[in-house]
Amino acid sequence: MTQVVLVETIGKVGLIRINRPEAMNALNNDVVDGIGAAIDTLEADDHIGCIVITGNEKAFAAGADIGFMKDF
Repeated sequence: MTQVVLVETIGKVGLIRINRPEAMNALNNDVVDGIGAAIDTLEADDHIGCIVITGNEKAFAAGADIGFMKDF
């Protein structure tokens, strides 16, 4: 399974990248949980000065994943 949230550190910058290009990075539980966990990890690192959240390829995030939400 592909990781839906990628995290890397570039100097003092924590970079969180949403990685669901097949769904234009639409948000589902896995993405939201992954972003939250990444933020928690980066906030705990005293060497991080800022956190950037971005998408990949063509989209930041298409919004909520309606297909995923249909059962709610």
